[in-house]
Amino acid sequence: MNEKFNDTSLDTLCGALCEVMGIAPPEHSKTVNETITKYASEVFEGEKADRVLMYNPDAIGQWLYEKYPQLFRLVKGCTDIEVPFLSPMPPKTPVCFATMYTGAQPEVHGIQKYEKYPLPVDTIFDALLRAGKKPAIVASETCTVGVIFKERNIDYYTVERCSDTVSKIHAKVAELIQEDKHDFIVVHAFNYDSTMHRTGTESIDALSEIHLNSAMYSIYDKLVREHWKGHNVFMGFAMDHGCHDNEDGKGDHCNDTPTDRNITHFYKAYKKEKN
Repeated sequence: MNEKFNDTSLDTLCGALCEVMGIAPPEHSKTVNETITKYASEVFEGEKADRVLMYNPDAIGQWLYEKYPQLFRLVKGCTDIEVPFLSPMPPKTPVCFATMYTGAQPEVHGIQKYEKYPLPVDTIFDALLRAGKKPAIVASETCTVGVIFKERNIDYYTVERCSDTVSKIHAKVAELIQEDKHDFIVVHAFNYDSTMHRTGTESIDALSEIHLNSAMYSIYDKLVREHWKGHNVFMGFAMDHGCHDNEDGKGDHCNDTPTDRNITHFYKAYKKEKN
């Protein structure tokens, strides 16, 4: 298991996604992950992506991938590049997703602890709207992604928090892929996070949720290849932060440690098919 911090900050992702799509980044996004942009440029042969799907499974740390690679087998089956990132401090969900989709550190975007409110700063969703793109968010109505990017003229598909919320989220994403009306879709899958907080990071219940995330992403991959054939597609299995077990044996994420801050993202690009 990696005991050193990853070198690349999560704030480099937003700028990379914008470059992949050929749009100007948000105001505070100043750095770009060149591993991602170089890969996409090679696949698209210099063109830009016109469809992006970002699947965000919450709290799945890099150490879990290293320890249980079999749980990620289906994700690996639809991955070309793995990109290690370092989450910001503190590794709390609102802090990390704000950094992921603004390209800014917490002291700039404003969320520096566990709190959820619509971000007043420029985000990737604002950048997409300025470029004439059509973004969508699929999430629980009370989860971080369902809250902090509110108050923008984008399509929100938020599901009431209940026993079958995750299945409803997955069904909606499948529907949106098949409809093929959105340029940029973000999905917040909180199921591992909520389970490990109750039962511990390595409980059977929690690890089963990682397998579910992996399986659902592989299904999205199949749907994308079938319904987005006429588009340059970029898709990612992209976590926000890691996790650890506290003294009570429950999962948590708050520490300045590799277990809480190191994450690995998985990306794949598909060149559009010629008529």
